[in-house]
Amino acid sequence: MRLVAVAIVLAASSAHADGYFYEQSYGVSSVRGAGAMGVGTGMRVRLGFGVRVGEVALEPWMAADLTLDRTGATYGLGGEPAMGHADLTGVGFDARWDAAIAEHLAIYVRGGPRIGGGTGTFATYNGLGLGAGTGIMLRGRVRALGFVWAPLFWLPRGPKVIGALFLDQGVDWYHFRSGSSAPLDLPIVSTNVGFAIGSDF
Repeated sequence: MRLVAVAIVLAASSAHADGYFYEQSYGVSSVRGAGAMGVGTGMRVRLGFGVRVGEVALEPWMAADLTLDRTGATYGLGGEPAMGHADLTGVGFDARWDAAIAEHLAIYVRGGPRIGGGTGTFATYNGLGLGAGTGIMLRGRVRALGFVWAPLFWLPRGPKVIGALFLDQGVDWYHFRSGSSAPLDLPIVSTNVGFAIGSDF
């Protein structure tokens, strides 16, 4: 947690912000290695807030990898991990570099430190990690009211913001510990689709 806090402070104090953004994405994750039996394939939810500084976007974020085996869920939502399964949560700080390949189309790479923990069978486990990802995004100026109701994107008047749609492929690696239990190395591969909105992205 200290590592993430230090990175955020350094980023905020060392450069002038060109713009701010909010992003959220949803997708599928797959835990590999020793922890795969407890989580396996799950749903990933990721939320982030960021700042654009020149050619780099700096983003603190939070994410959850939710097992699909649940008890007390309604239409697959909510509830708790079923016996022998777990949810994983993480927070981190990524730096992202973009490369334009067309007027409104860009590819990117991102990476940074993470910390995470678990619930269910991994309730006592937590640890540090690293991660990286790459993706492609379509971005441009859109009507802000369209995020309230989609047809308003095509209004001829109204304030505009930077909007982006993106497809992201990532790998996060965590080293979890729990008391005297053997440590777990958990690689998590994820594919997400999301959107961003702000003054720059």
